[in-house]
Amino acid sequence: MKTGLRATALVAFGMYSAAAMAADVSPQSFIGDKMRGTAGGVALRVSVAQSEIKSDINPSNIAVATGGGLFGALLGAAIDAGKAKKAEELITPLRNSLTGFDVDALAIDTAKAETADLSWVNATTPSFSKDTSAAGQSGFLDTINGDQLALVTFSYDLSPDFSSIRVVEHISIVHKGATNAQGAAIKPTDRLSYRNLDYNQSVTSVVTLAGSTNDKAANAALWAADGAKRARAVLTLGFGEVKRLTIRSLSLTPDNIKAMNSKENKRIVAGGFSGRQLAAEGTGTTTVWAPGFVSAQVLPDTVAQ
Repeated sequence: MKTGLRATALVAFGMYSAAAMAADVSPQSFIGDKMRGTAGGVALRVSVAQSEIKSDINPSNIAVATGGGLFGALLGAAIDAGKAKKAEELITPLRNSLTGFDVDALAIDTAKAETADLSWVNATTPSFSKDTSAAGQSGFLDTINGDQLALVTFSYDLSPDFSSIRVVEHISIVHKGATNAQGAAIKPTDRLSYRNLDYNQSVTSVVTLAGSTNDKAANAALWAADGAKRARAVLTLGFGEVKRLTIRSLSLTPDNIKAMNSKENKRIVAGGFSGRQLAAEGTGTTTVWAPGFVSAQVLPDTVAQ
């Protein structure tokens, strides 16, 4: 029973709909030949909006259970607020133990390593920002010298049951001019809309704590113990995983994506994400195409003890 409950919690942590597994390959899902052939044509901006680790709170289903309406919405909001308050209480010791762990620097180093060998990315030091708003990103886009900007955004959080830490990297390449990559006219305010992006992909690493249970308080205590050594190790491991997956993602071709979407690849759930299982890539690591690469693994015992 406990295994079933934890599986349900992890699925809620990051479930993608089956509809997202369409066989068609969108032009935003891969880097085209034209972009690859433009030396130093893409500027780089790295962002980490948060300043501390977050917890993922599942929205309440109470509105559905009560038939919706104002009562259901208010009751659901109250339940979600209660979950958030409890999560904040549990996560505070971990946040305190992570003081001094520089995730921003880790994000910058990760993005630089991912793009170091890409001739189409501008070799200058990437800019960094805590502002991930559309207005802030669009405003910065107007300041670059070139015509394209890669917005590399990182986030990290705990699963609802505190058993896992997730690191997500999202890359969007936006076009500065008045036309998109296909030459169609666009308004400045629409440059960050999905249909006008030159590229758009996410990769995710989910690492589960060895020995975790359904007890959120116990899991939270394990993450915070010993100066948060487990959380520090998992964050370092998670950023390393998204670096590996992003390098692979940036090299994908339409044929690669079609092959991963093939029904010949079994659909499984890994780290809470439903996707097509890919070939094994290391002991204890499961990788799926969700779409977007997702890797799931358990924190090695050598670190967890």
